[in-house]
Amino acid sequence: MTKYIIRFLVSTVVLLIVVYFIAGFYVAYQILKIDPTCGLHEGSLPNSWSTTVDSHEYSILARQKVRENFNFKDYYLDEWQDVYFQSRDSDIKINGWLFNYFPNRPIIIVTHGISPNGKCKSEANLIASFLVNKKFNVLTIDLRNYGQSDTVSSYDDLGLKSYNDILGAFDFLKKIGFKSYSIGLHGISLGASTSIFAAHAEPEILAVWADSSLAEFNMILKDEIARYGLAIEFGPVVSLAGRILTGTDPRELSPAKKLSKNQYYFFTHGDSDTRILTRHFNYFKEYTNQNKINAEFWLVENSYHVDAMFKYPEVYSKKMEEFFNKNLK
Repeated sequence: MTKYIIRFLVSTVVLLIVVYFIAGFYVAYQILKIDPTCGLHEGSLPNSWSTTVDSHEYSILARQKVRENFNFKDYYLDEWQDVYFQSRDSDIKINGWLFNYFPNRPIIIVTHGISPNGKCKSEANLIASFLVNKKFNVLTIDLRNYGQSDTVSSYDDLGLKSYNDILGAFDFLKKIGFKSYSIGLHGISLGASTSIFAAHAEPEILAVWADSSLAEFNMILKDEIARYGLAIEFGPVVSLAGRILTGTDPRELSPAKKLSKNQYYFFTHGDSDTRILTRHFNYFKEYTNQNKINAEFWLVENSYHVDAMFKYPEVYSKKMEEFFNKNLK
């Protein structure tokens, strides 16, 4: 009888270990798997994008309505250049839309979030329009594995490699005549943390606007695992799976630790964000205060994930104008 009990216990333990690893790899796969298209926004241009094309996919009614009621055609831009340049870390070709309207004025590199996404999505197009209307030049980009940029992996590296794509955009802009002190960054969701990584690697970048950014790895790991109904005990295997799938160490995903005292940051976040919880915003606020980092903050009332630009376009646009005019030349 004892022999059978031991076999049963061993078999049970082995089964639990197998389930543990399968569950962890499943979660990592779901988080990191990339759809290189722009989803329902595929084919959208600066003068044809829409906030209604995917509004039905938002489970929260308030998020649907703000997009259904948004006058997106008022923000169309009719002139841009389709440009290509190399990522800084390799021969990966990156695609962007260049809105080069104003001589001797700053330019902002706008970076999208996680899949399905790209410069074709409404958020990046709207930010570009805001900035152009405030007399800033703009470069919106597709990170590697997205849109018209080169595909080198089926999994998102969470900005831990692709921040070099932003630096490639920075190098490209310098080559065509922009001064480093006139080039700022704007990142949306995961694009915000990727922008912070880029600025950390390139101290000549002076100003970064971060919309709905995650702040720290352990926090976001716990949040993401919870979205799939699992406990934090699955964290190590999810992290291991992420490392295997992407070739990067996801434990490095702590943009707050990459902030610099010599650069300027603006953090905005919806107070009702369920995708990147507001505790990340609060973490940034506390961290910058403790470390005397130059940062401004706007916690947007009654707003969910990256909703502020649609709910309060005039306020959002004005705050960007003030921030970039103050910190760029």
